[in-house]
Amino acid sequence: MLHLSPRPRVSLFAIGALSTVLASLLAVPSFAADSKAERGELLNPWEIHDEIRVEPSAATAVKDNLLTFLEYQDLVMFHPTLGYYASGRVNFTSDYRTFPDALSPYFGHMIAQHIFDMWDGMRKAGTLGENEKFTIAEFGAGDGALAESILEYIDHRATEADSPGWRDFNKQVVYACYDRSPALSALQKKRNSRFGERFEAREGDAVNPTATIPAGSLKGVILSNELPDAFSVHKVVLSPSGSAEVGYVAPTLSKEGWKKLEKDIPGTLQKRLKDEDASIQTKLFGRQRESSTVYMSRAGFVALLEALSSTKNYETDVDAIEFHEVYVPIETVPEVADHIRQYIPAYAYELARGGKSFAAYINLGEGRFIQGAGKILKAGYVVTIDYGSNWDSVSPLEFDHLRAYGPGSTTVRSNPYHSPTLNDITTDVNFSHVVEEGRAVGLHPVFFGPQHTLITGTPVVLEMPPPQHDSKDAADIDDYNNWVQSFYTWDVYKILVEQKDGTDPSYSFPDDRAEPLAVKNEDLTAADQALEKEIESRLRERLPVSAAAASASSHP
Repeated sequence: MLHLSPRPRVSLFAIGALSTVLASLLAVPSFAADSKAERGELLNPWEIHDEIRVEPSAATAVKDNLLTFLEYQDLVMFHPTLGYYASGRVNFTSDYRTFPDALSPYFGHMIAQHIFDMWDGMRKAGTLGENEKFTIAEFGAGDGALAESILEYIDHRATEADSPGWRDFNKQVVYACYDRSPALSALQKKRNSRFGERFEAREGDAVNPTATIPAGSLKGVILSNELPDAFSVHKVVLSPSGSAEVGYVAPTLSKEGWKKLEKDIPGTLQKRLKDEDASIQTKLFGRQRESSTVYMSRAGFVALLEALSSTKNYETDVDAIEFHEVYVPIETVPEVADHIRQYIPAYAYELARGGKSFAAYINLGEGRFIQGAGKILKAGYVVTIDYGSNWDSVSPLEFDHLRAYGPGSTTVRSNPYHSPTLNDITTDVNFSHVVEEGRAVGLHPVFFGPQHTLITGTPVVLEMPPPQHDSKDAADIDDYNNWVQSFYTWDVYKILVEQKDGTDPSYSFPDDRAEPLAVKNEDLTAADQALEKEIESRLRERLPVSAAAASASSHP
């Protein structure tokens, strides 16, 4: 996604309120104060937004009342009526652009050629019968533009006199889009209605594919472009000391914020929010400390957004809500603790590589997606195109791994709390994690490398602008050429091709510029390698094993 925008405003009242909060806590021993000492210096301190510290005994209250970062992100992006995507508010031109749009229709043509080669290999090997359906299942299909360009290319190649294989492919293929957003599903269906029964648009959640598609029922290709980066993530602070904290989000209204929104908040909701505030502050801090600040629970925050949604000034009203982060021991979210314990060597390497603590974004959804894809796939391939890297995508040594797109957002040191529900929030994909999770369901990697290898083995010539670009419009041609250059030079964009076990050996990716999925421990100095082993030991000692994980390990 590409979008440049000015940096968001900083609330002076929020800074003042936070100073008051911290000052009132200086004399109170607290878990987060101890934890902060354990953290030491962070590699990316800007990722911690208006942190509030609580006592150790308040961890359960934090879990019971506040949103995890994942819950916050999922809410502002996918709430059924208010979410950035579900509301249909997303603008695929002004908020951000993707390569399928900027290089349309050529980007889809490249993918179509690779999928044809996969189909051809399956047919020749007998993995796919001539009367069986070959499905291209695209998850997170956006506005349906990629589906359109792929199907148009297949239709075009099928009309060529010397392309009998393409004619057979055209008769056998069905393209199905799956999306969480009803608004986007409707847009996909409208855009591709001319393809008749060869195109379907369905509602479905990519992190739970088997809820929509029966296990073992699909032969073909599962495709996604810039999908896992949009999955909601957990925010975690990891330390070389072995401490691990998970982030929660506390939505609040300052005195000024309450005054601005009061007229749009029904009386019953006002009373509910104030009652909840008194309860939350007492549970988190042992007393109600700030009568001028209203703390909201998960439900209270949602109720406020829903109340504001009917106002004419919704887009400015939501900026009156302020957000604080609270960090508590990671065992409050067992699935995150279990994930880190499962991959301790990788996280220990990243901590040793940087030598400091860091805030990381942990994407469990990418693992669920690839496991679901492997389960529904009887034979065929999974093609995942996105930005990211191997395990290095979790540490901030090269660059930040969270970005926001939309009105007033910036992709450099993005603020995920700016204009909630009006902006997209994305994080880099950890392709090493994706591959490891896929192995458990019979997927093995065929190729992982830069996105620009897509052009290998295809007849596409990007240097010749497609017909829809008016040769008289110099700005349009320059824009297209800039995207062509970015396609070849932005190596953060990757393609991962995985094959379902038992498919056939007939297909191989036609490029040898593969990149490593494993991190290179040998690149560490001897001292850092020793530190890595120490960190591994500390993490194993301090990270708890949940009851669910213990039960799973005892019942293979």
